[in-house]
Amino acid sequence: MPTLASRSASSRRTQEERSHATQSRIIRSALRLLEKKGIQGANLQDIARGARVTLGALQHHFGSRHALMERLIDEVMAPLSDDSSVWPSPALPLEERAKAFVQAAWNSMYGAPSYVAAWSLFFGCKASPELFARIGAGRARNDPIFFDRFVEHFPEVAASYPNPRHCAGLVFASLRGMGVLNVFAVSPEEIDGQLEMLSWMIVQAGTPAKSGRATAREPAGKSRKRAA
Repeated sequence: MPTLASRSASSRRTQEERSHATQSRIIRSALRLLEKKGIQGANLQDIARGARVTLGALQHHFGSRHALMERLIDEVMAPLSDDSSVWPSPALPLEERAKAFVQAAWNSMYGAPSYVAAWSLFFGCKASPELFARIGAGRARNDPIFFDRFVEHFPEVAASYPNPRHCAGLVFASLRGMGVLNVFAVSPEEIDGQLEMLSWMIVQAGTPAKSGRATAREPAGKSRKRAA
């Protein structure tokens, strides 16, 4: 027979689970509004309505808009910090490795709808020094890790350049720019072409130069016309 202590512990767990479920609904509602309407459209009333809770319940769980924004920052930064799924097998040839990395990074992070929501939040927090500093701290913590992983998985680039992390920075900056541009209607063909060009750039950077020119093969359909 369950004791009073065990029933009490079970009750606490159930309450914690209900609280966690409610907070998750509030977070998902806020992220949906960020994706669709941006930071200005993510007011507390609409967030509560989307989560099917009262405004009082929302404030009970998060206390204030500032507290909710802090939690949202942590939520949208989390996928950008989890880079474990984007790195290809080191056994693959350079060209296949580059294509696999670029495609995985786009599919799992930069091309996801949540990435637009993240930047809506980032821009919206610019007016709040404390919140913006929280975002900046996350970037300062994660970027060096990403850059080091890139160099680790593309040693050919490290063999060609004295500072291969600059190449990593350019690659990630390109992916970020493509992700932010997704706020507009960008055709799949345009995205595919840009990803192909980005993977080609990585291959070029990791290919030894001959007579001052890299020998990496240009992607199909991208070769330049040669002078007659």
